[in-house]
Amino acid sequence: MTLQETVGAELGARQADPRLSGIIKLAILAVGGQGGGVLTGWIEDLARANGYAAQATSVAGVAQRTGATVYYIEMAPHRAGDPFPIFSLMPAAGDVDIMITAEMMEAGRAIIRGSSHPTGRC
Repeated sequence: MTLQETVGAELGARQADPRLSGIIKLAILAVGGQGGGVLTGWIEDLARANGYAAQATSVAGVAQRTGATVYYIEMAPHRAGDPFPIFSLMPAAGDVDIMITAEMMEAGRAIIRGSSHPTGRC
């Protein structure tokens, strides 16, 4: 049984929060063994169990060169019967709403790359 099935069964059929009408863009930066892939899977499963369409992708990093693996999740409220939103595979510069990093160095690299939102809300 997946996390989505477990949580969905316990919570029942939930609707997404109508106040969050747009696409939520989340980036997780982690190096090997820090659980970035596991956290990404949990967030994706929980989003779907709570009425959101969700997609997650990752781009592996090379610690000596580009730093952490970037796990990218997009989610948006979705009602049964509505068309699914079209999600991106990677964020554009300044387009991340939420950034989670396991290390301060990775947060710094992400800011230098311009991943965070220009208003500083990331």
